[in-house]
Amino acid sequence: MTVDSSRVGADSARTLSKLFTSLDQKDRHELAGLFALMHVRPVQRGEILFRPGVSCDRFAVVIEGAIGVSLVHAGREKMLYRVEPGQLCVHTLTNLLNDQDYQAQATAEMDSRIGWMDAGTFRTAYRESNALQRLVVASLSERCFHFVRDIHDLCFRSVSSRLSETLLELVGHDAIVHRSHAELAAAVGTSREVISRQLTAMANDHLLEVRRGAVRIVDFETLLRLSSPSK
Repeated sequence: MTVDSSRVGADSARTLSKLFTSLDQKDRHELAGLFALMHVRPVQRGEILFRPGVSCDRFAVVIEGAIGVSLVHAGREKMLYRVEPGQLCVHTLTNLLNDQDYQAQATAEMDSRIGWMDAGTFRTAYRESNALQRLVVASLSERCFHFVRDIHDLCFRSVSSRLSETLLELVGHDAIVHRSHAELAAAVGTSREVISRQLTAMANDHLLEVRRGAVRIVDFETLLRLSSPSK
């Protein structure tokens, strides 16, 4: 990760700390002091922040934007989770706490800004800060809950239901989902070929329009119905 000498600063740190709603006001105030000292780095969409086998030497938070964390194997990709402001990357946390290398890949889903501190500074802060300890435990617990839900969805929900939900989660104010078929496949947990067939079927049913590197939603109501967990 390229080093940037700028700091998060007090105002941005206070705003960022308020997003961690699982903590009380006292803890958020303590976190704001830690966040203010972190370095800032801008990242561009598509930039890879870490890869499997790379040493985990930094703790990071997303200030603006979103980072996708995924498993990559034999040319296929499965999205594990997305990190947005107010969330922590649990893969980074577990690697920092256990001194392990990364086993997944993190990619910026849009132009973003991240705040970071080196591993040594994080470990010292973790030993001394009750607020940071509570934040780490809360983040790990929340992500564990979501992993159980994701496993349930992969086992018991149809691809069309999961795809509909993913499209509704990613759609912008212009009704456009700016994702390729491969990116949607990684998010849904299937192959690009399956996603292409699903999108073609949905386009034939006038639910959406397939564009180059994007999808335009036409029928939100039907997609919402298809995204029901019971489907």
